[in-house]
Amino acid sequence: MKIEAQNLIDYHCPRWNELPEIELYIDQVICVLQNNLAIFLKEENTPVITPNMINNYVKQEVLMPPIKKKYSKTHLAYLFVICILKRLMSISEINESIKSMKKSYSVEDGYNVFCEELEKALKKAFNPTEEIEPIFKEEDTREYATLKAIVSAFANCILVDKLILLRK
Repeated sequence: MKIEAQNLIDYHCPRWNELPEIELYIDQVICVLQNNLAIFLKEENTPVITPNMINNYVKQEVLMPPIKKKYSKTHLAYLFVICILKRLMSISEINESIKSMKKSYSVEDGYNVFCEELEKALKKAFNPTEEIEPIFKEEDTREYATLKAIVSAFANCILVDKLILLRK
């Protein structure tokens, strides 16, 4: 658990400027997501996401359709958020949360804030003795406070999964 906990404490969610500049085909998108999010899986060798899941997100209008079968940075950012939050929320709740965040942030800024808060939440969950700023501040917008609560819940969900695996 110690090595795995350290990996989660050190987890880096790729920021907007670290996402591929070129548009990707669906199998490349899946590869990027698998490489970056497999650390959060309950079981090894299970997919983070499948082509069918991506197609369903498009059908449910959570994700905009690809252009000529290619996915942009914006698609990738949405898919990172969706893949992480689907552990805690329904697709319609994720969609509403994304819409709410878009009222306050551009896709780029909102995604970067999501990444930063996810990393803070993982550090807090897996290294609770380290001094980390309080989760909520008076000046936080409702959308920002909601985002912080969601990623904190996700980090604690991952912690519970890892502790349960230790018992097996």
